[in-house]
Amino acid sequence: MTRIYFTRHGETEWNRQFRFQGNKNSELTEKGILAAELLSSRIEGIELDCIISSPLKRAYHTAEIVRGSKSIDIIKDDGFREINLGDFEGMRYDEIKSKRGETLSEIENDPFNNRYPNGENLFEFYKRVEKSFKDVIENYRNKNTLIVAHGGTIKCIESYIRNFQINKDWMGTVVKNCSLSCIEVDEDNNIKEIFYNDTEHLKGSLALS
Repeated sequence: MTRIYFTRHGETEWNRQFRFQGNKNSELTEKGILAAELLSSRIEGIELDCIISSPLKRAYHTAEIVRGSKSIDIIKDDGFREINLGDFEGMRYDEIKSKRGETLSEIENDPFNNRYPNGENLFEFYKRVEKSFKDVIENYRNKNTLIVAHGGTIKCIESYIRNFQINKDWMGTVVKNCSLSCIEVDEDNNIKEIFYNDTEHLKGSLALS
């Protein structure tokens, strides 16, 4: 049986400032680091063969914290990067609406066919994530793997495992920072969801506030 866990990186400075991050880097906040440490404690008793991380700093830093004392590799996978938001990266929503309102409206109305300026559209993003996720299933068959990625990336994974099409409001329904999800995949690639967006390890701490 193949078991895959996945988590979203800890809170970042740009998360707190409501800035579009995309492929740009933003440092983890103290809250984000604490959440990653609490997740590390939760998975201490889980046997993992490796961690696969988005190469973006916020995800890789989270992966390093979550690994804790485990003697396992952290493997970077470009396919698990967040969606490329192009020219919008680093900007707040109100700034984008003020400066590029028409372009923003076109994307919000049809994110599948309209790319972020100098970035990706939702269809391209989904296909990229889907490929990397299928590769993990094939390349780590009968192993226990943890994927550390981003809200949008995990929304694509959720769409794949639950067999639904992402809607245009997908950004508002992503998993919590440092939540934990888990699936099992059998030899015929049938997927069983064990738990999803679980934040039990964060409860009672500032990491969830």
